[in-house]
Amino acid sequence: MTAEGSQKSGLGWGELLGLLLLVGALGLMMFRQGGPISDMPVPAGVPLPKMMAEGWLNVEAADGTRRTPSRNSLRGRVVVIDNWATWCAPCRAAMPELARLYREYRPMGVEFIGLTPEGESELSAIKQFIGEMPGFDWPVGFGASPTIDMLGIQFFPTLIVFGPDGSCVWSSFHTNGLADALDKALATVPAE
Repeated sequence: MTAEGSQKSGLGWGELLGLLLLVGALGLMMFRQGGPISDMPVPAGVPLPKMMAEGWLNVEAADGTRRTPSRNSLRGRVVVIDNWATWCAPCRAAMPELARLYREYRPMGVEFIGLTPEGESELSAIKQFIGEMPGFDWPVGFGASPTIDMLGIQFFPTLIVFGPDGSCVWSSFHTNGLADALDKALATVPAE
């Protein structure tokens, strides 16, 4: 056997790891669309946009009336907007914690709203997603791309807390820190 015949073909572990890291870095640069990933993806002070969606789920009140969220109905309230999609694994992973926080903060007047860009053609998948998540009872706007675009959302999930003045006070890609942000925002609600 010659020296050439005894050499193994393919990449070693080091080369393979280097190649994977390079591909991952290139993918991240392309996915970021030219900007660094911020710890606060929606800047503080961004105003609560108009709630535009093709339709709404989870908006029927016990008396049969619809409670579709709007800027007017949310005025003076602390609002959490969860931007998500059915195909998003981190969105699924965040739902149990969001449901827990919803149960805890809803009695304090905090409004939770879910927005997904998926439209009416994906309605069955959206309903299935909601049905599989115990406690996912807050209003969901589907086909909400206009509102999501106004917020500059590039990644899912993106969570945003708006204070009672209607401006963003906190945002993140995960639920870590959400409870603290809600406590701080509630402290700014004027006494009635």
